[in-house]
Amino acid sequence: MGLFDRFKKEKAGEKDTPSPPVETDTAGKLLFLREHLEGQELREAVTRRFGPEALGEISQEHPAVTSFLVRLEGVEFWCAHMALPLPPKEGDLPALLARSSFFSQEELEGAAGHRSFLLVVQKEGGRTLEQKRKICCLFTRLCGALLELEGAVAFLNSGVPLLVGRTFFLHHAAILEQNLEDPEYFPAPLWIALSQANNHGHTAIGTDGLSAFGFPELFFLNPREEWPQVYQKLWLMSIFQITGKAVYREGETIAFDPDKPPAVVKRLQERLAIIGG
Repeated sequence: MGLFDRFKKEKAGEKDTPSPPVETDTAGKLLFLREHLEGQELREAVTRRFGPEALGEISQEHPAVTSFLVRLEGVEFWCAHMALPLPPKEGDLPALLARSSFFSQEELEGAAGHRSFLLVVQKEGGRTLEQKRKICCLFTRLCGALLELEGAVAFLNSGVPLLVGRTFFLHHAAILEQNLEDPEYFPAPLWIALSQANNHGHTAIGTDGLSAFGFPELFFLNPREEWPQVYQKLWLMSIFQITGKAVYREGETIAFDPDKPPAVVKRLQERLAIIGG
């Protein structure tokens, strides 16, 4: 049985689905242990990976800010290194660090004591699901190149509560580099946050980030498996939707295991619950 077959849905009348609305802006922040980054090392990080034509002028008009523009496949990314720690309004680092499992101990301590951050922004480029997917992949590749700089310690996704360590990010960025020509691959662990909640004896493990691609968030209600297996399922289901492989809808069933009854998809407010999976 193929990987996708494990997630096969039973449908009552398939209908064409229009392209979903997506969030047009994409942004993230890279945390550094160092307060200052030199313009030359930023230049080398970008041009070594993407060539000299990818980098615009580097501006250091303010002593605490170094800004530059990167163009990849016709898409512009505005970047700015700020020689100060991330302001609290830009992200609750203590809370994010407490709930993240994707850090080494060294990275965890480094992120908590970081001294500067590099902001990467792409404005209004993702107007369709296909465009959004392309921008997120280019964004991942650019941040992967910048995270190779000395002192880089973590990546904070500005759109969702997702903070991951440098090693985790570079691992998935490397997988993306190996699958650039595969239309069915997407680095979901860098764009879809996952979390677990317990309430009145019920356990829910779900996504935060699918709405940026125009889809309802998914969650397993009282899942049969432990959280690592459920995380893998949610990331795969996210990839299937983001790459156009599948769209999950209320009332459908999903056969995760041929030896067990299928799970049922049920809408609960703005999210889709997967019950029995």
